[in-house]
This record gives sequence, C-alpha cells and structure tokens, in this order.
Amino acid sequence: MAGEALQHLNRRSAEYPIRVDIEDDLLMAKMDSRLITQVIINIVNNAVKYTPPGTDITLSARREGDTVRVEIADTGPGIPQEAQGRLFQMFYTAGNDRGDGRRGLGLGLALCKSIVEAHGGEIGMRANEPHGSVFFFTLQAEEIKL
Repeated sequence: MAGEALQHLNRRSAEYPIRVDIEDDLLMAKMDSRLITQVIINIVNNAVKYTPPGTDITLSARREGDTVRVEIADTGPGIPQEAQGRLFQMFYTAGNDRGDGRRGLGLGLALCKSIVEAHGGEIGMRANEPHGSVFFFTLQAEEIKL
C-alpha cells in the first residue's frame, strides 16, 4: 500500500528524498486500502507542498499492541504552534510559502481525519525534533489466520 501511494504523488515529490521504513513485511491492518492509500498520498503531498525541496520525508509503519501506527515525518521548518490545533479542521490552511502563491482549499487533512476515524483510528501530528513535523494515524491491526 505504501508503494502504491508513493506512485501517485505530486510531480514535485521527485525533489524530495522519500524513505519507507515498514517494520514487518506482513504488517496488516483492517482498512479500505484505496481510502487509506489516499490518506498517505494527501499527507505526503502536504509535506512536499509546505517544505523546501530536498527536505527528507519518511513514511513508516509499525505494530503497537492491537493497532498499526503509520507516520509521515519531514525535516522541514515545522508548523507554528498556533496552527497545529486547527490543521484537521475543514477549510483551514496554515501559512503558505509556496512559490506559485496558490493555496489549497483546506479539505485534505479534514478528509484524512474523516477516513481514519471511520476506520476506528486516530490521526494527529507532533513536532519532529529538532525540526519538522510528524503526521500519524492508527488502524486496527489484522491477524492472519492460517
């Protein structure tokens, strides 16, 4: 699923080193794979949109108890503290330093939140020390029954 998402990124993603770090080759979660793939695409595209070219981006996933935690981390300038609490609200866009001056509609992260919560998971963000942001979401882990 991570590989599928990375094939559908914004053209500018070629300017960013994107690393994938999946803990287990058989890591499985209960999900609609198309919707969760779209969540990953939206979050990685935001990292591309709001960080300077050359910024490192890492997509990782690991099992935590009975959940799977997916994280997309960047080493960009980070998100101002006053904007962090509103990122997942519809129509909210944080400061935009894009060179083309266009702004998004502020629906991407709100849509991601709706999709993840419909799956029974949680979504959020935190600072990536020493700089950057980490967006994360959880899904219910799935067991393989043989």
